[in-house]
Amino acid sequence: MRFKIIIAGLAVGTLGAGCGAADDATGPAAVPPSVTGPSSSAPQPSAPATSASSGDELRIAVQAYSDAFLTGDAKTAYGLLSERCRKRMSPAEFTGIVEAAGKMYGSALPLATYSAKVSDDLARVTYTYAIKAINQEAEPWTREDGRWHQDDC
Repeated sequence: MRFKIIIAGLAVGTLGAGCGAADDATGPAAVPPSVTGPSSSAPQPSAPATSASSGDELRIAVQAYSDAFLTGDAKTAYGLLSERCRKRMSPAEFTGIVEAAGKMYGSALPLATYSAKVSDDLARVTYTYAIKAINQEAEPWTREDGRWHQDDC
């Protein structure tokens, strides 16, 4: 999820949240992934290597990141950011964004649609929700140490 779009959306969403706008399908713009800092204890979504393809693992990571972000679970979402993104945004900055998203949305949302273009360890993922304002188009993901990480920073 793009940080600039999300930050703008949070500002608009925060103003509208008191009026019930957060439940509106045309509500605030996308909310960015959570941030908490690299942690070896942060859950890392992956399916057993013997039963899941790389595409399945990517989709599982995308849903895990989305779930963490929209529920305000900054620690998990930050753990799903690429190393490059963790270097560019502190856990404190990211946590504030993710906690705001959690207050705005409060629950995980199922993906309405999902598609990915994968090339080796890089992917561009497009996914949509029932709430159009948080749809993601060609979001960058990268595979690091065998696991997929959101790389939109």
